[in-house]
Amino acid sequence: MTTWQHFVVAIADPFAKRQIAIRKAAMLAQRCGARITLFHAFSLPYPLPSPAPADGTEALRAATRFRHKALEQLARPLHKAGITVDCVVEWDFPAHDAINRFVGRIKPDLLIAESHRHGLIGRWLLANTDWELIRGCPCPLWFVKTRSLPDKLTILTAVDPMHAHAKPAQLDDRLINTATALGKVVNGTVLLAHAYVAPVNASAATFMEPIRIPLSPDRAKRFVASIKQELEQLATRHEIPAARCLLKEGDPVSAISDLAASRKADMLVMGAVSRSALQRPFIGSTAEKLIDKVRCDLLIIKPAGFKSSVPKRSAGERLKL
Repeated sequence: MTTWQHFVVAIADPFAKRQIAIRKAAMLAQRCGARITLFHAFSLPYPLPSPAPADGTEALRAATRFRHKALEQLARPLHKAGITVDCVVEWDFPAHDAINRFVGRIKPDLLIAESHRHGLIGRWLLANTDWELIRGCPCPLWFVKTRSLPDKLTILTAVDPMHAHAKPAQLDDRLINTATALGKVVNGTVLLAHAYVAPVNASAATFMEPIRIPLSPDRAKRFVASIKQELEQLATRHEIPAARCLLKEGDPVSAISDLAASRKADMLVMGAVSRSALQRPFIGSTAEKLIDKVRCDLLIIKPAGFKSSVPKRSAGERLKL
């Protein structure tokens, strides 16, 4: 976190008045002494300045200049606040690939993007920018949902000390290190959270499915105690008090979102793990589902060695334009 000196802010609409990602990035940059790059990618050259060029190539150039001027307008308050800001506009698509390509090329320390609740239809279409950024962004990814950056943050960090989902063991350490370093910069309190599903016994049945029988009270108690011990050992390694370790039974998405709400978390830090040879997290990952569930900001961290599968050539390069 102490090396976070360059942020990229993804701007979906440079003409929109509401730009909470820029607002949040500026607040963070002032505390970190970081510089910011405002990045916007577009596919259709509309709106165009008036009079609009008739030539297609010139229309793209005019649209680029028009959008760049809009970004410069957004950057003016940041310049006045003493923040170094660059503005970049590119014709490239789809938007999520364009953003991930840009991030991979200039290698910032953090990507900041505004997020909205999307609902089930967006998930079915498999084309939502937020989910695609989770899959392909090689650097830490901050999804902004709120306008303000409080003087003191509550940072909830979702960990899996039992590695029940085959997460790389080092990922929990990366998550906690990031959360702790962030807490030092923004005067935050780090909480560790783990959601678990109690195992059950399965016995033979006369039908296709076995009968699932809950563990005995003693075995269930020992199971929870073992998880608590692993979680507290992880916390001790990072000098986090045991009182800040939270356990909750249930589906990870529901349990973590409930903890974030009950603890009034300002930030949820969690990992996104690849599930295929192409290093592409699958569509049902916890991080992707939690975007819709939580109301606080999310900070998504990838395992060490993550490599994005996003094509390196832009749309213009692929189309030889």
